Amino acid sequence: MSEDIAFRIQLGLILPKIKEKIGSDLTGIVQELAAILQSGSVDSEGDLEADLGAIKEIFMKDIEIYLDKEVMPVISASLAPAQEPEAGVEEGAAEGQEGEAAAEPEE
Repeated sequence: MSEDIAFRIQLGLILPKIKEKIGSDLTGIVQELAAILQSGSVDSEGDLEADLGAIKEIFMKDIEIYLDKEVMPVISASLAPAQEPEAGVEEGAAEGQEGEAAAEPEE
């Protein structure tokens, strides 16, 4: 996909949907994370930009983990064609089981 098309999709489709559907929730989560990090900081007058950078880094890693573990497997499964087992494989397995049963000595 060309960079121009990807950028247009990002600005015209993805970002507005994020803002509309989960924007306030994301802001709330980031504010909570900031409060936790700030309360755990010994130096309350630290570099604000560094603190915000760390918050963004933590949050982006969590988003990536969430996408990888929760969202992408669902999307991948929905896009993958349904795979039917091959008839020859099932028959071979069934014959193999019958052969094993016949090879076992009876008591």
